[in-house]
Order: sequence, then C-alpha cells, then structure tokens
Amino acid sequence: MPSTRLDEYQLGGVLGVGTVGTIYAATRKSPSGNPHVDRVAIKKLHPAVSRDPLIRSRFRREMLVLERLQHPNIIAYFGGGEDNGQLYYIMELVDGGTVKELLESTGRMPWPVVVDLARQICSALQCAHNHGVIHRDLKPGNLFLTRDAHVKLGDFGIARDLHGSDLTADGLTVGTHAYMSPEQITGEQNISGKTDLYALGCCLFEFLAGRKPFLGDNFAQLFDQHLRAVPPSVIHFAGDCPPELDQVIAQLLSKKPEDRPFNARQVQGVMLQLGEQYGLADSGDDVDPAADVGAAHVTALGRRILEKQIRARMGGNVRAEIGWGRLAVIAAVIGGIVLAAILLRQ
Repeated sequence: MPSTRLDEYQLGGVLGVGTVGTIYAATRKSPSGNPHVDRVAIKKLHPAVSRDPLIRSRFRREMLVLERLQHPNIIAYFGGGEDNGQLYYIMELVDGGTVKELLESTGRMPWPVVVDLARQICSALQCAHNHGVIHRDLKPGNLFLTRDAHVKLGDFGIARDLHGSDLTADGLTVGTHAYMSPEQITGEQNISGKTDLYALGCCLFEFLAGRKPFLGDNFAQLFDQHLRAVPPSVIHFAGDCPPELDQVIAQLLSKKPEDRPFNARQVQGVMLQLGEQYGLADSGDDVDPAADVGAAHVTALGRRILEKQIRARMGGNVRAEIGWGRLAVIAAVIGGIVLAAILLRQ
C-alpha cells in the first residue's frame, strides 16, 4: 500500500485545480518498485480555505466516502491526513485524461464505445448507490480514463452521503448546470440515485451527439430546459445509434425520477444486452489484439476503439499499433453493425 504521509512524496506537476483544492502528481521518494503505489495523485486543500469549517467538513466527507467505495471503476483512495493545517489525501493516478478531454479532441463517439463507457459508469454508480452515496456531479470531466480504456469515476466533493448529515443548506442547488436533474435544480432534499441517472443520460447523449442535450447562454436558460423542455432524440445527431440505446437515454432524461430506470444496474443490463445483440459482448480484459475482428462474435469492439482513441490523444501512434488494414476491418465491422440496426428498425 502507498504511504499516507505527505513528506514521503515528491510533488510533481499540477493535474487539476478546483474551487477548494489542487491535485498534484506525486512520486514516492523511496520507490517500492510497484508503479501503482510509487506514482500517485495527491489532492490538497487551498491554503486560503483551509480554515473554513464547512469546506474542511466537506473535504473530510469526501475522504470518508472514497474510503468506503472500493471499486475498479472508482478512483482508488489510499488515505490522507493534515500537513501544516492543510488537509490532503492520496489517490490512484489515472493517466489517460478525462472523457471530456477525449470528446474535445475526437468529437462524438461511435455508439459501441458509448455502450462500453456506459457499462463501466453504471457499475461505479451502482456501487456508490449501494453504499448510500449520490455523486451529484456526474459529468465527462469527472470520468477519468486509463490508457487501456477503463473508466474511473472521481471527484466526490459534493457527493451526498445518505448515512450522514447533509452539508448542503436547504434549498441550495449544487452540481454542474448542464447535467443537473430537475430535483437538483429545485433544491429538493429527498434526492436519490435517480439524480445521477439523469446526469448519466446527459452524458450518454453528449457522447453520441457531440453536444449536450440542452443548450443555453446562461444557467437560467439551462435550468428552464431541464425543468420543462423535451430533449431531442439522440438519433437526430447519431443516425447509427440503435433504437434501444436511444430509448434508454430518453428514459434517463425523464423529468420525474420515478419515470427513469429503476437503478444503474438496470441501465447496465441494457448495455450488456446491446453488446450481445450486436456482437459486442465483453469477455473481460484479456482481449487478443491479433484476434479476427471480422468474426461473427466481435469481442469488446467498443473497448478496442476507445483504447486506440485514448492512446492517439496521449501521443501514441495508432497506425503503428494496429495498421491501416486493421482500421479498415474495424470500419467494416461497424458498418455491418449499423446495417443490422437499420434492418431491425424496419
């Protein structure tokens, strides 16, 4: 396990800066030989807010939440403490960027990629909800990627812990405007995991369409649409999207929580069914890169495409890794899947 003492690490570059904290890359001064524990990320409270009781309480709450949520699709927590009045915690270093950054560089994503992303995100959400934790800020910028295309849900800074007292004042809205559920906007206290499902719908729409479901110049316009406007069908922007995927996104974006899917596991089940129906079934992480992607049963096609996109964005040479011939084969497979989806609609 990594050390939880701050003085045993050499802080490196800044990975991200938020309203109350900064995240640094860090390297253990006395290497253990295990890259997973020798290279970590450390989140520290800003000195200017380190004495604020509410901010300190939120930071400690985030640490307690992460300590409970041990899951492959959630950023791993390694412990924390206080150094000269500054709270900090140590976590897993994820080096593939965020889904937001990937979207900005590649544009909208092929639907097999979205199916695989959704499956992983749902697994993380179900774990959190099972432990009484509602994220409340699910968005592409809080979805971190490893270089081998695993999703890690992070930033539980405004998460609601149903097992503890809420640190948000009554009637106060928290979250990111473009992804906030109607019940978040109205400041309702009795929110549930359905709030995260609404944000998931916003994310999946954006992955497929290359734009958010609701657009506005300010928060007032966005709030009004979240509360009253019918979102467009994602098929208008991604014509190759299977109707089942379009339908589950529309359900996730329902205004009333009770009209959304029962839980994240149900949405994950839809993604698994889509994988089986269109030949995208996931057989685990041990995928042979030399396997015939043109076979009748395509193995984890979405994961393969996503991994190539991540490596290309991070500076990898996609052509050297898989070659134009294999890219052509993958394109042909996707074309066959699209044709199957069109025939199913008829």
